[in-house]
Amino acid sequence: MVLSTVDNERQKRLSDLLTMVQMKKDQNQEGCTENKATYIATPLTKPAAPKRAASKAVLPNYHFNTDQICNQLDLPMNPSIEVRPYQQEAVDAIIDKSDPISTNHFARSGIIVLPCGAGKTLTSILVASAIQKPILVVCSTIIAAEQFSSEFLRFTTLMASKTGMFAGAKKWPFNGPSGVLFTTYTMLVDSKNRTNDSKKMTSFIDKTEWGLLILDEVHCVPANNFAKAITRIKAKVRLGLTATMLREDERIGDLETLVGPTLYHAKWKELADKGYIAKVICTQVETDMTALVRTTHERVQTQGGGLLGHAHHLKTLLAILNPKKMQICQRLIQYHEAKGDKVLVYCDHIDALKLYAEKVNRPYIYGGTPIDEARQLLSRFQIDVSSTNEEDLSWNEIAKRRSLKSKQVNTLFLSRIGDTSLDLPAATVLIQVSSHFGSRRQEAQRLGRVLRAKKRNEKGFYSRFYTLVTNDTHEVQFSEKRRQFLEEDCGYGYQIWKVGAEEEGGWTVDANRDSSSPDDDEVKTDPLTCTIQGADERPYATEEDESQLVDFLTGLKNVLVENEEDELMPATTTATKRKTTSAAGAADKKRK
Repeated sequence: MVLSTVDNERQKRLSDLLTMVQMKKDQNQEGCTENKATYIATPLTKPAAPKRAASKAVLPNYHFNTDQICNQLDLPMNPSIEVRPYQQEAVDAIIDKSDPISTNHFARSGIIVLPCGAGKTLTSILVASAIQKPILVVCSTIIAAEQFSSEFLRFTTLMASKTGMFAGAKKWPFNGPSGVLFTTYTMLVDSKNRTNDSKKMTSFIDKTEWGLLILDEVHCVPANNFAKAITRIKAKVRLGLTATMLREDERIGDLETLVGPTLYHAKWKELADKGYIAKVICTQVETDMTALVRTTHERVQTQGGGLLGHAHHLKTLLAILNPKKMQICQRLIQYHEAKGDKVLVYCDHIDALKLYAEKVNRPYIYGGTPIDEARQLLSRFQIDVSSTNEEDLSWNEIAKRRSLKSKQVNTLFLSRIGDTSLDLPAATVLIQVSSHFGSRRQEAQRLGRVLRAKKRNEKGFYSRFYTLVTNDTHEVQFSEKRRQFLEEDCGYGYQIWKVGAEEEGGWTVDANRDSSSPDDDEVKTDPLTCTIQGADERPYATEEDESQLVDFLTGLKNVLVENEEDELMPATTTATKRKTTSAAGAADKKRK
């Protein structure tokens, strides 16, 4: 009996102890759950809450005429500038002058959405001119910051001494108590390895009372580090600029809290129909794999691997570097260069980019390109010497034309670094050989590269946008998603060209012209069906060359793909360049 009583008491104490431990554990789990819910259940994750939360976070209306804290900035516009009606509408959406008493004018924080080539930069400068306070402009790349600075000086009477730069190796504030400072998102992010100059510039930005913060390519802001850096800046008005209110991670809604609501959104097709931006013909060119590439592609499929694993990257490279696809790209370049077009070719994968550029013998720019080299190539791409008759020109004029023509670049290969901010008004043709999965924003941004074509006012002229797709690969599904977005949201129909057997001079093409295709399209399927005299040798035209390509790709251990926030390196050293030797160079060494 005694033993039984003792055992019962022990069991009771043990039971009570276990119960108390379980209760404590449950309490801790409830506390963790509450904390976690508080962290992740931000207003933007619940459909019913965003507007209430955003209204608290967005900056209040700024009565700039009565502000005594921010220094005044004299910023009149250049009298020769012509403002388009939709640009004025966008400015009016930011600057409220409904009250006739000038001291009651105010500016709202928010976002302007305009297609590439429609004049977002000028629109933001018009807002800056109205506010007349210190301005901080944040861009996605160093070159974009330099281009924005040039536009400020061109569109206004601002003196260069009133501009500052904090981008790459350029680090100086503006002179005097007020001015315009240009920087990049990456320069604003805290870093333990900052130089003394960078620390001084960061301190200058933090201490200045900014009247206007212009956020170019504002869709970049939701990235965690960028968002923290932006919210730290003391600005009265935040103005976001973008051509595409899209992010594939669905965090685009964060912009309403970080910057403000979309205050003006112009339709692409409407501006094109009115002649403000170029009309574009979009064409998807579909081609089969060559026999060897198909066999290798199918063999890789049996190896498994995740979406971002090595097997996926190898299959991606096989689809991009499909020899028939490369030959079609080469043909499109040859055809459009002969017509006097300026061609941009986009490829996300660095190894493939370098191989394409080498085989087609054209220059390229990617994130590792030294900034001075990139500037030079972009400048040469803007040179456009028409092939007019030289009989009526003087010797000096002929010599000058020929000198310019020798520097002229008509085709430029670009990695993802060229998706945003680069001002390339000369471009009339874009060829996309690879992309970032099914990214709708990237599709729209790339289309925007040819919307500002200088020749857009010529009757019957259309810019061209080609997407090259290898059949029976993941490219088909990704392309369909991107194409559907352009058709439904931007109003651009697609032609489908199915490339068949090779024939004399080119290939057979089965063309399905969308109902929106213009009747006066003079190109039709000519680029792939006509004969081009003196054309260069086609890449990987022999079985031996194709076999060497496949061997090289299957031997690759690391595949280089740029991150979305990568920008041109300010000072890429020769040693660094050697480490990122192109796949083309490595393939050559292997062949030798």
